[in-house]
Order: sequence, then structure tokens, then C-alpha cells
Amino acid sequence: MSGFVSAYADNRRRDDRTRCANVVNKMLQFVKEHGTTQQFKQCIDIILPGSPVFEYLEGLLTRPADTYLTLAEMTEQEEKDKINKEIGNRSTRLGATKANVTLEVRQEVLSTSPLEELYQNILNWSDNEELRRDIEGRLLRHGYEKLLVLPADKKPEQVQKVKKWAEGMVILKFPYELAWRLFIEWKDCESLAEHDVNVLREYVDFFPNTGLGEEGLAKDDKSTLCHRITGEYCLFLNEYQTVVEACGVGRKLLLAESKETGVVLQKNLDATTVILATALIHYQPPKYHEDAKKYFDGVLKRSKNNNTALVGLGLILEEQGDYGRALGCFMEALKLNPDSIKILSEASWCRVLMQDYEEGREGLEKCLEQITGVDAQARELKAQVLWRIGTCIWNVDAEQARSDRKGAYSYFMRALQSNSNYAPAYTSMGIYYADIAGDVTRATKCFEKAFELSPGEVEAAERLARMFADTKEWDLVEIIARRVADADKKRSIPGKSMSWPQNAIGVVELNAQNHAKAVVAFQSALRSTPTDFHSWVGLGEAYANSGKYNAALKAFRRAAELNDENWFVKYMIANVYRELGEFNEACSGYREVLEKQPGEFGVLIALAETLLAMAHNHVERGYYGQAADVILESLKTSKEVVMLRAEVLSVWKNVGDACLLFSWIQSICSQLPVELVKEMVSLDIDKKHLDIMGEYDRVDSTILDSLTDGDAHLLSCLHLGILSYKRAIYVSADDRHAHSVAWFNLGCAEFRAYNCEIAQKEAHHSSAIRCFKRAIKVEPGNHEFWNALGVVTAEVNPRASQHALVRSLYINERDAKVWTNLGTLYLLQHDFELASEAFTRAQSVDPEYAYAWIGQGLVSALDGEFEDAQELFEHAFEISDGFATISKREYATSAFDTRISVQSEASFISLIGPIFALHKLELQMANQPALLHLSALLQERIGEFNKGAANLSMVCDIYEQRYGETEAEEDLVRYAQSRGDLARIKLGQKEYDEAIEHASMALDLSADIEQLKSCRLSAHLTCGLANYFNGEMSESLEMFKVALEESSENPDVVALLAQVLWAKGGEDEKEIAREQLFTCIENHPDHLPSMLLLGSIGVLDQNEDILEAVMDDLYSVRGNKVDIALKDKVDNILNVVAQLLNKDPISTAAAAVFLRPAHPGPWQNFAEVAVDQYAADMAKKVAEHGDFSPEVVADALVGVGQISCDQRAIMIAPWRASGWKGLATDIAVTA
Repeated sequence: MSGFVSAYADNRRRDDRTRCANVVNKMLQFVKEHGTTQQFKQCIDIILPGSPVFEYLEGLLTRPADTYLTLAEMTEQEEKDKINKEIGNRSTRLGATKANVTLEVRQEVLSTSPLEELYQNILNWSDNEELRRDIEGRLLRHGYEKLLVLPADKKPEQVQKVKKWAEGMVILKFPYELAWRLFIEWKDCESLAEHDVNVLREYVDFFPNTGLGEEGLAKDDKSTLCHRITGEYCLFLNEYQTVVEACGVGRKLLLAESKETGVVLQKNLDATTVILATALIHYQPPKYHEDAKKYFDGVLKRSKNNNTALVGLGLILEEQGDYGRALGCFMEALKLNPDSIKILSEASWCRVLMQDYEEGREGLEKCLEQITGVDAQARELKAQVLWRIGTCIWNVDAEQARSDRKGAYSYFMRALQSNSNYAPAYTSMGIYYADIAGDVTRATKCFEKAFELSPGEVEAAERLARMFADTKEWDLVEIIARRVADADKKRSIPGKSMSWPQNAIGVVELNAQNHAKAVVAFQSALRSTPTDFHSWVGLGEAYANSGKYNAALKAFRRAAELNDENWFVKYMIANVYRELGEFNEACSGYREVLEKQPGEFGVLIALAETLLAMAHNHVERGYYGQAADVILESLKTSKEVVMLRAEVLSVWKNVGDACLLFSWIQSICSQLPVELVKEMVSLDIDKKHLDIMGEYDRVDSTILDSLTDGDAHLLSCLHLGILSYKRAIYVSADDRHAHSVAWFNLGCAEFRAYNCEIAQKEAHHSSAIRCFKRAIKVEPGNHEFWNALGVVTAEVNPRASQHALVRSLYINERDAKVWTNLGTLYLLQHDFELASEAFTRAQSVDPEYAYAWIGQGLVSALDGEFEDAQELFEHAFEISDGFATISKREYATSAFDTRISVQSEASFISLIGPIFALHKLELQMANQPALLHLSALLQERIGEFNKGAANLSMVCDIYEQRYGETEAEEDLVRYAQSRGDLARIKLGQKEYDEAIEHASMALDLSADIEQLKSCRLSAHLTCGLANYFNGEMSESLEMFKVALEESSENPDVVALLAQVLWAKGGEDEKEIAREQLFTCIENHPDHLPSMLLLGSIGVLDQNEDILEAVMDDLYSVRGNKVDIALKDKVDNILNVVAQLLNKDPISTAAAAVFLRPAHPGPWQNFAEVAVDQYAADMAKKVAEHGDFSPEVVADALVGVGQISCDQRAIMIAPWRASGWKGLATDIAVTA
């Protein structure tokens, strides 16, 4: 490069321009071939105007225009490559979007681009017209692209440049489309007439295939002018939907254009908005009227003299009934355009609607005088004015004057003469013929013609629909309603609701059970008439039928606000409350209705059924007393129904259900109003009709004569329920479906009687089978009937039962109840695998069906998986809310069996659920000895001895009475067991004499019965302990010795005997106790209670020999699987022994922690021995995060020694004394 410079300098000194030029050209060629693009661009600068080289060699070098063109093309390529590269690099950033990245990169590149200056230099130096046109196009394109990416504050300056360049190209008529497009699209004008027609024509000539050239949005969907022209033209043609679509898009394009370019196009936007809003007035009115009002208001805020907006706003206000404001808008528009007949007509019509008939008519007459044209629009306007004058006269004149054919009638006729297709005039003529002339035929023809011309003639359509409704032509009513609803523009009598078409459609859809469509129809009706009472009622009913009860409640409440006197709405509200399970509110609603409509049959039926549903709910929740009260009210209400109409099936089902419901809560059977039910069942009927199936179930009309209120018991509840269902069979004889249901209900009642273990139960069983067969014969396709037959035949004919259940599943395989019944059948046949599969299928169909889980629990229990069975029974009890009788029984029984099998002390909290279940079961199944006995055993374990003693006393009385009647050994065994258990509970009550008496009785009764061996052992121990506490040591020891002999020296008995011997206090007895324990441990080395007892004796005696002997055994027990409570006792003994033997108790406690770090007991011992707060805190943490009883957690909390922890311990286990003691101690310490 330095060589080129030296050569140039030498030639310059010799003033050899030619050789200098050659040197420069060679240098440029060299740099182009061997240098970078940037170096070449720098090199080119020396031959551009302004350079000394250019001044010296001008004319010998490349022309500046060509040089600038080269630089421009190089820069274009550089910027293009840079943009693409940067977009690719930045697109991979987290959260980056292509649009944002592209905008950012283009803004960075174009804002610093030198292309604009280069293009201008080319234009300044070039005389090539073709090149100049090309560069002008590139300059405009570059400027426009730069405008799109510039920040908003820099756009105005760039806009002016782009406008100037585009305008120049248009003036020169250069056919560059972007220039013409910007020039036309950016012209901000209120009217299309402000556009230069010549420019538009030239644009079409230059670019015939564009949107403006072919007037089609399909060619150019981005042109705002195309959308505006399309909107105005289609508005003229009344194609409102097309206008809405075109101007809606056009308006969005204008807003986007203004945002992207910064060009102010407010006039264009307002004009497009006004066209859109005007179309919205007529498109699906009044759906979009509010949107149109917003548009008009926005335009008028900027341009209060916009005539079209004033007229449009006035039309909307007129349609909405705001005639005063509408008149104001029309008068303002009239000032701006006083010659407009249309505006004057609308203003005058507003006066008419405001009942200013004189001025209104005067204005309309003036309009009529000014209409001189004969074209279609003029005739349309003249017909409208004539009809409005006629309507004005019709509203002013009295009914007698309306009959004058020279009055309103003549104007209606003249309107039709002006325009024979003017629908409102036909409607008015129809009203005249129908209401004045009494000519129904002509009226119908007029209404039909009006409806044919315009489906939106609401009044004509409604009158036609009513005519067809009177003749029961409901299909035509629906067709008319749908056509009116679908009409784009509707017209009705001012002040009259236009919601009836949608209401009619809603009713049709309700009847067709298309509830979703009914909701849509009623909602549409309410949009046009928000205060329409019937629409709200229909909407509420549609919501209720589709299961949307909360929405239905809101709709009915709104209807009640509009018409508080309407009893039907309150009735529907009560129905919704019933479906929601709010039975109290529902019953209150029904009662309120009956106060206004006494004796309303449907309401009485609903009240009786709701009361019974509430009674069922009370039974499920265990509120049996409340259930009885509600059943009584339901029966009283049913009597009112029977007095009105005794032939209704549902009332007899309700009576039967009420009677049978007492059988589920047998403890309150005495509250059944026998006389009331008898009176109902025997009312207005020959009693022989109640003898149906009497020869089988022996329940006939003669029972009525033998029952009184004093005889209310389980049997009377069942019999009266059965007779009620028989009455239902009688009243349903003419209805095939109802008759089959009546037989089914009777079968269920018979089977319920069979399950209640009453006399003649087999008769009820066979009767149930016959009833279900009769039901199936009448209606063989009902799967419930087949299921019932399968259930009742399960015990007597398993093959028939299986056939019936499979048939039921064939009809409906999605019924969990049937699958459960099939599983139960297989269970009865000892096919556990099939039973398990059936129960699993039931669980998959309905996971909330408790009986399926009970069945699975029974399978697990029979397979020996008792823990799984216990969990399944507990789950079934929880999901059934304790309603299912079997769930309560199996849950309580399995819980007791589990507690017995683990042989550990059950916590209080773990027994609450089973005891609660048994309590409810006792109320449902009164005086069942097995339930009472089990309940007493559970109550014994929580220390509730008084209740347990009362239950066992009743059990003893029942078995004693049974044995006296049957002398069966089974009853004797049960009686002896009950006596033995009662003796043990009396011992807990500290009634030792009675405990001895009952235990002795149990021993006497069980002397020769092998299966009562465990009972005898219990009785001996109880008697021994009772004598011990009575101070009768000799008798006590004798009892223990006998117990020891009969139990073959059972280690537990030995341990108990040792305690008694030690407690007696004599040295001989204590020595015997020691010997017995040593012998027991020798014979039963794993018997931990004996080890603990011997260790305790060693501690009390401070006998190191005994302690040394026991210590090793206790240490070895620590790692075995032993009950947690016993392990805690082992740790306690070891700690005490370590202290007595002068060993380190801390190491002993630490070893326990090492062995059982996940249990709070060792940590508590360690904290006490080592006085370590950290160990106490660890005991607390372990207890809180583990699965421990409330007592264990409470003790761990107390060990922390903080008042807040003591309070928590009391909250968790208020029955635990440690919490209260700890609180008292900690308060005393802090005081």
C-alpha cells in the first residue's frame, strides 16, 4: 500500500493525471482482491466527492453515482447479514421471542444505517432516470422499514420524510406500489369523497391486481382503505354482518398502523368506527347496542358535530326507550343537516313515542311533504312515515275512533300502497283486523305476510304463535319462535318485552331435556329483557335440571325479587334446597308456600318426601331422636295428601318407607303413630284389596284391627309398611311401570321383614321372591329388579341368584351394588377368588360404595389377613358415615379382635371409633345381646365400667330367659361367659362381693363344659382378686392355686399369683412368690412379665443376687419384638437396677436410646436420668413426627418442662394426669 502512495505522489508532482488515475485504480483493484470489505470501503472513500484525489482526478475516475451505488449495495448486504446473524444468536436466549428479537436487532441496525445518505448521494450525482427511480424506491422502502422500528419519540420526524418521498413519487407518477399505498392509506379524511379520484384511478391503472384495484379484501386484507370502502358499500346494501366483520378488522388495522408508524389517522379511525357502530345497531339487535354506544360516545367526545354518530346514538337510545336523550341527539344532528328527511322523521317519531302526538305527527306530516322521489329508498321512507303517522293516530284515538277506516287504517293502507313489502304496516293491519274488525282470517293473513317479509316482526310472530298454540300446533310454535330469535332485526310494540321467542325456545328445550340449550335460550331472553320474571324462572329450572343447583338458586331468587307474591318460585327454591341436601330450608320453603296455597297437592307431596329424606339423613348421621320427629311430621303430611288424592302411588311409597325406617332404629319403634297409619291405609278402600299376598306373608287387613298406638313395636312397623305397599299395588293397577315398581317396593319390604329376625321370617322371604318375580314379569328390562331377585335367592338357590345378578349386570354393568351382591354370593359359596374379583370391580365402579369394601374385608379376614381386614372395615365405616349396619358391626368386631390379638393395652383414642359405631348400632338394633356384650367388653377397656355393667346385666337377663325357654347349651355357654365378664367388670367397679358372686356363678355353670375353659380361668382370677381386695387372703390364694392348676401353670397366672403373695406381706408368702417366679422363668424363659415382676421384687428387696440374675435376661429382651409398653417397663427397671448396683444409669439409658431412637420413651428416660434438655426435646420431636398414641405424645411434651408444651399435652390427651401435673409444676417454678 505504501508503494501505491509513493507512486501516486511522484506522478502528482509531475502533474501526470492519467498515470495518477491508473495508480488509484490499481490500488482499488488490489484492495478489492486482497483486502476486507471494510478496507475496500475505506479505500473507496478517496475517490468520492470531497476527497483531494477526487478533486484532482475528477473525470478520470469512476463516476460518483456508480461509486455510491457500489457502497450502497455493499452496505445493504452487510446489514442484511448482520440482522440475520444477530437474530439467530439472540433467539436462543432465555425468554426471548422471535418478534421481540427481530424488532430489537432491526432497530439497532437501521437506526445507525448510512443507507439513507448513500441513496441521497446517488440521486444527487446520477442522471440515469431508471437508476434514479430504483434508488427512490429503495430510499422509500428503507425509510419505511426504519420507521417501523424506531422508538415512538423519533417516529414523527421519520414519518415526514417518508410522506415527502412517497408524495414525490406519486406526483411524478412513478409506479412504485409502496409509495402510492402510503400516499392513499395515510390520507386522514372524514369522508371518502376527500380522496383524489384521479390518484385512485391512476393507482388502479398502475396496480390492477391489488385489493383496491379489484375492490376485494381477499387480494389485500391489510388495506385499511379497502376495509372502509367495503364497510360503507355493504352498509348501503344493509349487509350488516359483512360491515361488522370488515370494519372490525379495519379498525384494528388502523390502530396497529398508528402504533407501528406513528402516523395520526384519527379521522380515518373515527369514520371506520362510525360505520362499524352503525352496523352494530342493526346486527343482532340489541346484542351489540352497548358496544355501538361506546363507539359513538368515543367519536362524539373528539368530534361533537359528527352527524352520523349523533344519528346512530339516537337510534340506539330510541331502541332502549330513552326517548328524551334520543330526541336530543336527533335535534343536534338536525341542526347540522336541516334538510335530512330521515333525521326529521326519527326526531318526530321520538316525540310520538314520548306521547307528544301533536308535534310528532306535525313533524311526520312535514316529512311526508318533502318526500318526492319515486326510487326504492324514497318509497321505503314514505311507507315508514305513513305507518308512523297511522301509529300516532292509533295511539291518540279512543278504541271507538280506531274503527274509522279514514283514520289510522287509511295510513296503514297508504303505507302498503307506497311499499307493498313494508312488514310493520301488515302487522298493524293484522292488529286492526284482529282487535277492531274481528276478522280473524284477514288478521292471520296479515300477520303471516308480516312474518314472511320480516321474521323480526315480534308482535305478528307472537300473535301467530298464540293462534297455533290454541290449536295445539306446537311444532309451528317452535318454528316461529326460532325464526324470530334468529332474525337480525326485531321490532315490537314500544314498551313491550321482546323475550318471548327465546322463552318459547327455552320451554321447548326443557321439554326435550336439552337443558344446556334451554339455559342458552333463557339467558338470551334475559339479555333483551333483564327484568322478565318468566325468563328467570325458566333459567332456574334449566339450571336445576342440569344439576347446577347453586346457579338455579340464584336465578329463582332473582325471580322472587321481581315477583314476591308468586308461590311457584318459592316452591322451586325449596326444590333446589332439597337437591342440595338443605332439608330444613327446603321444608321451610314448602311450609311457606302452603300458607299461601293451602292444600296444594304437589307441594304437600314434596314436603312429605323431603321430610322423609331428612329423616334418612338423620339416621345416617346418627340423630335418631330427630329422625323419629321428622318421620312423624312426614306421616302427618302424607295423611293430608291421602285425604286429597288417595290414588297416588308416591304417597303410599312414602308412608311405607316411613314405617320401615323405624325398623332401622328399633329403639324408637314405640313412637310409630299406629292409629294414624291405620287410618290412612284403610281410607276409602275395600279392605280385601289389602289381602294381596296375604296367603304367603300372613299380613292382611285383619292386622289393622289388632293394632293400636300402645302396640307400636318392630312388628307393627313392618306390618303397616307392608300394608302401605300393598295399597300402592292396588292404586297402580292401571299403570304398567308404576305397578312393577309397586311390586318391587313390596318385595323390598318383605325382605326387610325377613332380615329383622321376626317370627314367620321364612314366609316373608318367600313372599319377597314372589314379589320380585312379579315385578320382573311386568318390566323385565329393569336391572334393579333382577338384582333384588338375586339377593333374596342367594341362600335358597345360588344358581338362580347368580343368573339374576348376571342378568342385572348385562343390563347395567356400571352398578357397584350389583357387583357387590355378586361378590357376596361367591363369598357364601366359599369361592374367595371370584368374590375378591367382584368386590374389586365394584370398588372401581364406585370407590365410595362402602359395602364393596366390607366384602373385600370379609375376604381378607377369611384368608387370615386380619390387619388388612381391619383397615378395610374401618375405611368402609368412614366412607359410609356409619350408616351401613354391617359396616358398624364389622368395624367394631374387627377392632376388638385386633386389640385382643396384639395383647397390648389399647389407647383410649383408638377405641373411640369402635365404641361410637357400636353405640349407633345398639340404637338401630335394640337389645341384641351380642352387640351389648361386645360394647361392654370395649367399655371395660376404657374404664367405662358402669355402662359396661349395665349392658352385661341386660345380656345375662336375655340369655337366662332364652335358656329357660330353650335349655340350649349354646345359650348356657353365652350366659356363663356373660356372668364371667360381668364379674370382671364388677371387680373394676370395686364391688368385690358382687364380683365374687358372679364369678362363682360362672364357675358353677362352666364346670362340665370344655369350651368354657378360658372363662373358668377368668372367673378364678377375678374371684381371687376380689377376695384379695376384700382382705380374704386365704380364699384368694385358693382361687389362684386352682387357676394355676387348671391353666397348667400358665405364666400369666403365676405372675398374678406372685403379686398377690407378695402383697400379702408375710415372709413365707414372699419367698413362695420368689420361688414361683424363678420356676416360671426357668420353664418360660421368654415370659417378660415374670422377669419384670422378679426385677421389681429385687429392687424392693435391694437383693443384688436377684438383680444380677434378672439383668442379663432383661438386656437380652431389649432387641426382641416385644410390645412397646413392655419395652418401656424394661428400660425403667434397668435404670433403677443400675442405680441400685452403683452402675452408670446414664449409659443404660443411652443404650436404650441407641436401640430405639425412633421412640420417645428411651429419650424421656435419658432426659430424666442425665437431666438433659436436649434429650427431652428429642423425645418431643420423635413423638410429634411418629405414629404414637395421644398419651405417648402428651408425656413427651410434658417432659420438655415448658408451660406451652404442658398446655399442648392437655389439649392432646386431657384425660392424662401427667399433663395437668406438669402444668402445675411448671407454673410453680416460674412463679
